[in-house]
Amino acid sequence: MLITSLLACTAFACCFYFLGIGSALIHVRTRGKLQRDATLPPVTLLKPLKGLEEDLERCLLSFFAQQYPGPLEIVFAAATRDDPALRIARQLAERHPHVRARFVLTDAHWGLNPKVSNLQGALRAANTDLVLQTDANVWAPPTYVRDIVCELLREDGSLLSSLVTGIGESSLGAAVENLQLTAYVAPAVCCAWVIGRVPCVIGKSMLFRKSELRALGGLELVKDSLAEDFLIGQTYADAGKKVILSATPIRNVNVDMPLERSVQRHARWLKMRAVIHPLSFVADVLANPIALALLLCCASGLDSLYGWAALAIACTKTVIDGLMVRVIRGSWMPARFVLLVPFKDLLMLAVWFYASCSRSVVWRGTRFRLGPGSQLMPDEGNLPARVLRRLLET
Repeated sequence: MLITSLLACTAFACCFYFLGIGSALIHVRTRGKLQRDATLPPVTLLKPLKGLEEDLERCLLSFFAQQYPGPLEIVFAAATRDDPALRIARQLAERHPHVRARFVLTDAHWGLNPKVSNLQGALRAANTDLVLQTDANVWAPPTYVRDIVCELLREDGSLLSSLVTGIGESSLGAAVENLQLTAYVAPAVCCAWVIGRVPCVIGKSMLFRKSELRALGGLELVKDSLAEDFLIGQTYADAGKKVILSATPIRNVNVDMPLERSVQRHARWLKMRAVIHPLSFVADVLANPIALALLLCCASGLDSLYGWAALAIACTKTVIDGLMVRVIRGSWMPARFVLLVPFKDLLMLAVWFYASCSRSVVWRGTRFRLGPGSQLMPDEGNLPARVLRRLLET
């Protein structure tokens, strides 16, 4: 029965994988098809800052270099005056006086989610209704803002988020991270969008109007939640607003990321999916054909037939993942890093099992527990400690 079950799961995972690849190929075909308007409305770029991200100067510089045919300003927000990221942002602003840049201090205790607290301060300072929030560690090509604003207006949308791809890898951890973002997360988001029209908003880049967000309840709705981007997307969708997944990618820069940090990030994302959408959490393990094929081979007592099948699946997926990186981000990944695909998939299986039995996360240096809907709560330790504490309290 175990072998039969694993065989069925492996077959399903292969079909699910190709469904995601097909969805991504269909969706990226829309890239560049939209006409670009000659004049566009003013837009404010919101840049919440927290510490020195990898290649931060290059990432921030890409937003000073935007070729946008309309008024544009950048609001940098940090919780402390001595944040080192602010120093880099100020230096760039001095070198680019033609771009209006402002700097604000935010209330770190406005909400339990420090990123949302930082974003709230930046949002309040924005002088325009149309705003684009992007993380500090993303790089954008010169026409990125113009392209997505044109797309939002042409589609008469209310909220737009972009596919996320990883670039810049030079270490094992960065390569694993960029492979997962580009060859797994991006196709999975495309699959949800193309097949089910389910908006999976990713907070690396969100374009929206202040007035619409305020009318829906504002950031107050998500200030104490970890998955604020997904919840904002759900709020828009539930209100009948049009949510757009842009095929124009935003580039998450990962150069020398330690493997441990990549594992922690994806464990945190898996835990969020487990409490927000359990079905998608289960789908994560059912979209990992290499790991399931290896489990099938082991369960069969290393039967040669299943062994060859597992090898064929691993080789095929490695080649296709390498091609998908080229399609989505527009550049090849070095072959030595593409060959990490089987290792990455087996690692993510271990991360999945860990996430299935843990609800503790560390976010911006603070440890929390995740409640329903990714609600952030004080972390009171592991289960035995919590049970003992409650017995002592009674």
